[in-house]
Amino acid sequence: MFIFSCREKHSQLHRLDKMICLTTSVGTRHVGSRMKCLTAAWTKTNQPLLCSSTSSTNHCNLKHSERLCHISLIGELRNCLCPPNNNNSTFIRSYSTSTQQPTYSSKCLLGERDRFNAVMVDLTHEGNQQFIADNGYFGNILADSTSKWQKDGTIAIWIRVPIAHSRLIPVAASHGFSLHHTEGDNIYLSRWLLDCPSRLPAYANHQIGVSGFVLNEEKEEVLMIQDKHRIVRWKFPGGLSNFGEDIPDTVVREVWEETGIKTEFQSVLCFRQQHNMPWAFGISDIYIVCRLRPLNFDLNICKDELVDAKWTKVNELLKDPNHTHLTVRVAKLIQHGLKYGFDSVDISMEELPSVYKNTTYKLFHKPLPPSL
Repeated sequence: MFIFSCREKHSQLHRLDKMICLTTSVGTRHVGSRMKCLTAAWTKTNQPLLCSSTSSTNHCNLKHSERLCHISLIGELRNCLCPPNNNNSTFIRSYSTSTQQPTYSSKCLLGERDRFNAVMVDLTHEGNQQFIADNGYFGNILADSTSKWQKDGTIAIWIRVPIAHSRLIPVAASHGFSLHHTEGDNIYLSRWLLDCPSRLPAYANHQIGVSGFVLNEEKEEVLMIQDKHRIVRWKFPGGLSNFGEDIPDTVVREVWEETGIKTEFQSVLCFRQQHNMPWAFGISDIYIVCRLRPLNFDLNICKDELVDAKWTKVNELLKDPNHTHLTVRVAKLIQHGLKYGFDSVDISMEELPSVYKNTTYKLFHKPLPPSL
């Protein structure tokens, strides 16, 4: 067993003697490597590191220095050996002097196992706070936890790292973890544990944009806008769906925000998938066009977003060569619906119970015959 006596002194500080005892319950991996780094740093200060031995113990007397950098080194040695835990008491770590494989403490990061047999570790969880104060200690616990979960047959580990503890990311990376995605002020890391290519899904690679074909059926007119920040051509009002927002809610909100027109969702007319969007970091884009019924007709545009807005005859969309192929195609769908009924073009929506407890989802499909 090693016993370190750390005597710290500074002209403005009281003399402090502390004994740090190490018992034999945790391996030497972190302690040994960190001790070498700190000993090398201490040597550069030209202060002697004296060692003596007895039959039962080794005593290392670290000579004190008047300089704060020396006090910092001693403090770091102490923290290396005895990281603080959640109870503000000293956590005793072992340093075995034998040649046997080290045994590890029962301490393990707290994680939640999902239905795919992967473990999610949330470093904001109260139970994990005791492990993240010191980078080296976190690395040691992470290695032990990973080894334990690997033996249990866990297929992967996810770690949620709050931005305030981003210093732990290089530590996790040194243990085989890689960046998966970010969400708000959190960084998510992952590591595949099986001896085969990773089957972890990539992070969301599509964004959802929604636009509204706001149709005044009586006049056969559609609401069109000119966007201030994009290509100056007339288009349908709309925008990106917010996190957790349903498609009908998105399109009704966007039309109201841009034009001041309140609407009622009727159906989905079509959607477009396009890959490698240059203004969206190269991800894919799904753009959904919905049919809406206007509840008022007086325009009140958002001048921060739009140059202009107007009601336009549907058949005029087919005559203007400046309109996009998508605009022309949707106008044809509307003309077909006006002539033969919108059941022939509409994709209806129905809310159904999900297999996940207490949740529902929206299902979109062509309307079924009443008999079904």
